[in-house]
Amino acid sequence: MSICRTTIAEFHSKEDADAVQAEYTANFDSMFPEAEATLNSRVGPTTVVSNSVYADQEAIEKTGSGARQKFMDKHKDRMKNTTTYVGEVTLSK
Repeated sequence: MSICRTTIAEFHSKEDADAVQAEYTANFDSMFPEAEATLNSRVGPTTVVSNSVYADQEAIEKTGSGARQKFMDKHKDRMKNTTTYVGEVTLSK
């Protein structure tokens, strides 16, 4: 059963969003090798929606306290708010 983590991040400014998104894009593969797929959408100047799919709960948990937490901690001053949802993938095409 595949699991998806969806994170909605609101940044303080467009420049903050640009900087975080650039680093995330450049380093995604090395930070999240367990991810099977990812899709990020810039839904506004300061808002990004990130969806990453993992094989199972164990794979997603490997990233939660490691690379993901380090990345979030590094950029916490750029982020106004983040909301994260984790759930079973029910449709994938």
